[in-house]
Parts: sequence; C-alpha cells; structure tokens
Amino acid sequence: MQRVIDAFWERLEDNVTESCTRVTAANIPFYRDMTLAERHGTLKRAFEAMGHDLAASEAQTFPALLRKLGEQRSGLGVTITDVLRAMLIGFEVVTEDFATFFAEDLEARLHWERVRARVSYMSAAALADAYLAARERLVRAQAEEIVQLSARVLPLYPGILVLPLVGAIDATRAAHLTPLLLQAVVENQARVVLLDVTGLPTAIAETAEHLMGAARGVELLGATPILVGVRPHMARAMVEAGVDLGGLRSRADLSSGLRDALDQLGLAIARKR
Repeated sequence: MQRVIDAFWERLEDNVTESCTRVTAANIPFYRDMTLAERHGTLKRAFEAMGHDLAASEAQTFPALLRKLGEQRSGLGVTITDVLRAMLIGFEVVTEDFATFFAEDLEARLHWERVRARVSYMSAAALADAYLAARERLVRAQAEEIVQLSARVLPLYPGILVLPLVGAIDATRAAHLTPLLLQAVVENQARVVLLDVTGLPTAIAETAEHLMGAARGVELLGATPILVGVRPHMARAMVEAGVDLGGLRSRADLSSGLRDALDQLGLAIARKR
C-alpha cells in the first residue's frame, strides 16, 4: 500500500530518533556501550531495511540484516533477546506513530501490522538460525580442539610408547587417533605400545572395537600393543557385552604395563638399595 510506504519513509528520521531514545532508556546491553551516533546509525539501518521490505510486501531485507547481525555478534556475548527487544521497540514506535497519522485510515494501519508481523516472525527465525549455526561451529571447533589435546602419543622409553585415552571413544575420534598412533609407532620405531584406558568412563562394545582396530594396526607394524588401566567395572561391562579382545595383552595399571614392556625389551627397572 503506497500511502503506508510513503508515510514510513517520510517519518523515518523522527521514528529512528524516538526509537533511539527508548532503546537508550531500556538499557539494553548490546546498545549500552555504543555512542549515541553509533546507536542512531544502527537503528537507522534497521529502519531502512524494514522500509525496503514494506515496499516489497515481503520479508527479505530485514531478516537478512538480523541474520548477518547474528553471525557477527553471537560469539561476542550479544543475546537474541537484546536484538529482538530493540526490534520490538522500533516497531512499537512506528505502530504508535501510525495510530495517530492514520487515525482515520484503518486499512493503512492493518496493512502495516500485517507486514510488521510477517517481517518480525521471519527476522526472529533468521536471527535464531544464525545463532544456532554459529554456536554449532563453535562447539565443533572446541570438540576438535579437545580431541587434539587428548590425543597425545607419549614416548615412555626408547621403543615404548603410551597412548593415554580420556573420554568416550566414538568412530570420529577413533578415525583421528588410530592414524596418529600408527604414525608415532613408525617415527619412534616403537616395539611396545601401551593403550592406557584409565581415563575412559566405561568400556562398551563400540569402544572395544575401536581399541582392537588400533591394536591390530600396531601389530601390523611389528609392535606389541598392551591394554593397561582396565578397572573392575570396565572388565565387567566388557564381559556382559560379550566383548572379545582377541588375545590382546592386558595389565591392571600403567606401571604393570611398563614392566611388561621392559621385559619384552630385555630390560628391567633397577631399584636403588
């Protein structure tokens, strides 16, 4: 409806100024640290985006603006509520203004409300989607970093390596751990590898299968894998799950595994008298 579009653009500056005043009074964290000029400029861009959608009678420009804002601000502590509160304030300013300006024109007021409702819904959805996508990327990046930090193959002694395993071992993590372990075996010319499961929360069939895959790879490279740190509840869980470790050597703790590894190398830990 052209008269609504014309009125929106003609009264834009006044409504931006009023919205800026109300947003400042609302003390919204996202806008609180901005200068007055920055706050005014941010709100004006939002009003202009709304003006384009009002002219097109469809929600495109304003939702795109909020989607971009969500992508930029989600990692900076800006909440969805902060952004939507300012959007609501701006829309309320226009609604109140039009209630006076179009006091005798119910059709114009209804047209504004229909467009406003559609744009509000689409914009809130776009903002939420942007936040969720950004958070998912952050979680994935953190998970990858945790995997990197928890996947360290350590040389205990020339020819002996230990792989401390912490947390659950799923297919994704196993796909990262196994090549890392095999590369370390080759680079260190290891003859014995201790797979330390002390830090695993439990042992299930899937976890045991991944361990066996890593152990078979170690054997193919000519080294001996030894499973260490199996606690009673883990052993019970493996038995109940029917897990077959296929003859994989197992020791109760790391020190026992180290003694076994040294024995295989024809060495022993000398005790001071």
